[in-house]
Amino acid sequence: MTETSTPDHTSVLIVGGGLAGLSMALFLARRGIDSVLVERHAGTSTHPRARGVNVRTMEILRAAGLEPQVRATESARALAGNHGIIAARSLAGEEFGRMEGAHTADPRPDAWRDVSPTHWALCDQDELEPLLAERARAHGARLLFGHELTDLKEEAATVRDLSSGASFRIDADHVVAADGAGSPLRRRLSIPMEGPGALANFANVYFHADLSAALGDRRFVMCYVKQEGLQGALLPIDNVRRWLLHVPIGPDWEAERHRFDPDGCAAMVRAATGLPSLDVDVRGVLPWESAGRVAARWREGRVFFIGDAAHVMPPTGAFGSNTGIQDAYDLAWRLAAVLRGEAGARLLDGYEAERRPVAEATVEQAVLRSRDRAGGKGGGASAPIAPDADVMLGYRYSSEAIAEEEGAPEGVFLSDARGLPGTRAPHVELPGGGSLLDRYGEEFALVALDPAWRRAAASAAAGGARLRSVRVPEEAAAEFRSRYGVGPRGAVLVRPDGFVGWRTAAAPAAPAEALAAALGRATLGGGRR
Repeated sequence: MTETSTPDHTSVLIVGGGLAGLSMALFLARRGIDSVLVERHAGTSTHPRARGVNVRTMEILRAAGLEPQVRATESARALAGNHGIIAARSLAGEEFGRMEGAHTADPRPDAWRDVSPTHWALCDQDELEPLLAERARAHGARLLFGHELTDLKEEAATVRDLSSGASFRIDADHVVAADGAGSPLRRRLSIPMEGPGALANFANVYFHADLSAALGDRRFVMCYVKQEGLQGALLPIDNVRRWLLHVPIGPDWEAERHRFDPDGCAAMVRAATGLPSLDVDVRGVLPWESAGRVAARWREGRVFFIGDAAHVMPPTGAFGSNTGIQDAYDLAWRLAAVLRGEAGARLLDGYEAERRPVAEATVEQAVLRSRDRAGGKGGGASAPIAPDADVMLGYRYSSEAIAEEEGAPEGVFLSDARGLPGTRAPHVELPGGGSLLDRYGEEFALVALDPAWRRAAASAAAGGARLRSVRVPEEAAAEFRSRYGVGPRGAVLVRPDGFVGWRTAAAPAAPAEALAAALGRATLGGGRR
């Protein structure tokens, strides 16, 4: 069946073709699960909106084989050396100060070398989305741009081709709503949003202008501009000609629209840059709302919510789109395991149980950062601002599929989890380069030093379990034991999403039985083909 033909059935129907939806299509396709994605726009984003791809998301894209392509994009290459935030009267004017440290995204490799085999990339959304789409198609996903969902009933969805007006039916086992902050599917199912709500409104002015002279040798992530009559932020896309200007607006875009005609936008850009004679080419204007909200439910029957359909947060910290991609990664392995008969249906309940508390805590952190940068010191909230590394890499899941340990620390974000079940498997550098994370795949992995565990894993795999045995090189054994919190005879079960599901400090008398029990819990009754 070609992509232009009309599908009549799919295992997963994905509604929405932004970063979260395209990631979902890719992650499912890599696991051999067929999907159809419908997106009402004619193609991927043409506006360079979200651009901060954080360390955890880069680990996921690395596992999907996309890291070299992401780093080869124009924006990622141009911004590879950018870091920090400056405040100034204008780009060419007086600087008030510079922000560095734990609460500003630092894309430099050296900042993350000890905790990850990868690091931040500043890759604009209009460059990342096509990469995801191309790779998803290559693995067999069906992407139908220029199509919209018009109806969803118990057994079928109705989709309309916006170019021809023709409608057709698709039967789907599961539906993933990645249809944005205004999610028509969420509204259709009467699922409310909870949280602080709207914080501010902005317009993004995307423009081309040569700012190299005013920029000089400075390489920042953002420049806050504050002067009489204008407050906003300049964001470089290529450090030379391509830029964004964020400008605060009121909540009613229709009342503001007249200010953002080409002449008005050019005047704002000239004021923000401090270059009154600048030649400005305005390429587009996008209004948006900065808000903190989380959907009250992330599942309604066979419908699951990811990305902005499940949560929205201020851009401060660059957590939003990354959280959406990570939603997709968590849900994809669950859907694949259930559809293949390798896990019990209850495994799907763990998606909301694990991801929603993390999203709530991340939204809170984004709101705290937003208020702090606005001069409110976090808005007087009781929660402290957690370090970026904890929010990105130290979040912990809790569900019935995870083997909880007595005496484990409390909280969603942990600074030093050391292999605690429910947390991301730690990075261990391997002899000759690379990471232990690179040895995990899209099945469960048993990581151990003792040959008894490797024999147990081989036996389980021979019996049909989707499980690989990962041997730790002797040179990395001490680091593995330290970072994963196990002894020489211990073992760790890493899930297909790269999170620890179970561990034991020492080998029991019957490793095969212990492993079978651990797999049974991690899959809620599955563990075999």
